[in-house]
Amino acid sequence: MKPKDIYSSYLLVAGLMLLLLGIGNWIVGAVQITKYQRLLRNTAKTGLEESYRNFQELDLRKNEEVLRRINKDREKYNTARVNVDFYYVVLGGGRLLFFIGLFLTFFGLIRLIRKDASIKIGRLNSRLLRRS
Repeated sequence: MKPKDIYSSYLLVAGLMLLLLGIGNWIVGAVQITKYQRLLRNTAKTGLEESYRNFQELDLRKNEEVLRRINKDREKYNTARVNVDFYYVVLGGGRLLFFIGLFLTFFGLIRLIRKDASIKIGRLNSRLLRRS
């Protein structure tokens, strides 16, 4: 089997490319999910909403100040949730690409080995026929 046979097999090349893309997406998805889940745990319960309910009378200025901090924390939390959802899609896509790439690489190698074996068997048969 020559190197030219390997890189001229479209099935094998496509499989290896999908394997690499899948591994990359899988790693990025896993790392980013961990990052944003940590952020979700940190921003999930700040206690500001409970302290806001304890105020009996708030004027407009105080109300805006308290709500600004609560809304800022909610915005961080919601952004982190959206990012976690996005990276779950990236992770799932990475797994899918990886397994499709694994499948294509496996069958590309089998096809390449069978082709190489049939060429060698043909050469042996032609040598045997010439000798007889």
